Amino acid sequence: MPQASQDRTEAQSIYRFWANPQVSAKRIMASQRGAVLGRVNRSDVVLAVQDTTDLNFGTHRKKTTGLGFFGRTVEQGIKVHSCLAVSGEGEPLGLLHQHTWSRRQRTGRRKTYKKKPTAQKESQRWLDTAQAAAIGVNETVTFVHVGDREADFYDFLAQSRQAHHHLLIRAVQNRCVRHELGYLLPTIQQSPELSRATLSVQRRPDRPAYLAQLTLRAMRLTLEVPKQHPQAKQFQPLEINVLWVQEIDPPTGQKPITWLLLTTLAIESVEAAWQCVRWYSYRWLIERFHFTLKQGCQIQALQLSSGTRLTNALATYSIVATRILWLTYQARLQPEQSCECILSRAEWRLLRRKFEPKNRSQKPPTFAQAIRWIARLGGFMGSQSDEPGLKTIWRGISKLYDLLEGVQLAAKT
Repeated sequence: MPQASQDRTEAQSIYRFWANPQVSAKRIMASQRGAVLGRVNRSDVVLAVQDTTDLNFGTHRKKTTGLGFFGRTVEQGIKVHSCLAVSGEGEPLGLLHQHTWSRRQRTGRRKTYKKKPTAQKESQRWLDTAQAAAIGVNETVTFVHVGDREADFYDFLAQSRQAHHHLLIRAVQNRCVRHELGYLLPTIQQSPELSRATLSVQRRPDRPAYLAQLTLRAMRLTLEVPKQHPQAKQFQPLEINVLWVQEIDPPTGQKPITWLLLTTLAIESVEAAWQCVRWYSYRWLIERFHFTLKQGCQIQALQLSSGTRLTNALATYSIVATRILWLTYQARLQPEQSCECILSRAEWRLLRRKFEPKNRSQKPPTFAQAIRWIARLGGFMGSQSDEPGLKTIWRGISKLYDLLEGVQLAAKT
């Protein structure tokens, strides 16, 4: 934030905005929800991807009030649960909801934890977020709630949903099912192989991108209500489609992909089953959103005096992070569209003068070309076949604005 400010006065105004008692993270997020809903309601399929991350401010923020603990550690920070809207083609559309909280105690889980109703647990956030994210979504949109293994609890599976709302989560529990084998995992494993296909696996810091060869099994099963559930009598057995995905011959040293997916989406063909697998693979985008918040926006480096101010800053930076995420993936999904949807004429002309000084064309460059130029400003040195990442695009945008300001100041002298 200090780098984005023109001077000390502007920086101070931003700090005062975050400290203003009339400002809240909820109201900041609400300011962009209308635009997000507009993009959502223009889509045929929208994935509402939920996930949790920790903003760790270490052990030295003794003067910062409102922070909490992570498990049994002495480190303090804020826990953040977000819902990112993603199109069926993998385009980030924006944040639909964000919930933050702090743990006041440093103890682990108590023995009575499983006996508590979900409303008294942190997992209630999945149910609340699903309801909040769905507000304002048109009935013409196929709205799919996507979650990782943390979302595999019966209350979330059985939550009441509208007809056009569906569930797609990765299961972790070997649940009881109505089948002669009795349990979910052995039942789906013994089912016949349905198909094989190739899935593009995204690059991570510990591995390059590659194409994974996958096998797929699918069947419809009835999940029994967990007997140990404190409110078991309030639920009924649940019919759901189960997908079992396994990777064949993973790269040396890499753990093979193994996904056990539960979905309420109709599986009427092999293509529909693979579509569910592809949609679940887009869950990775919310991990990239967290990466942008922490590494690009440096949210954990903020030195504000209270948790309230930090959550206001988080809401502000979250809007910026989703914009950077959109730029990165839109350049891959719509590479040939004009860059004028993101850049002013002065901005793209400056980029062209920097990287193609002899080019005098008045036609704006493509989206993909402009993003590559921006990434080069941020240190991207990949070949033409490589895709620029979030970090270089973030750095490049910052440098582009610096260059533009220099040109504007030079024109006034």
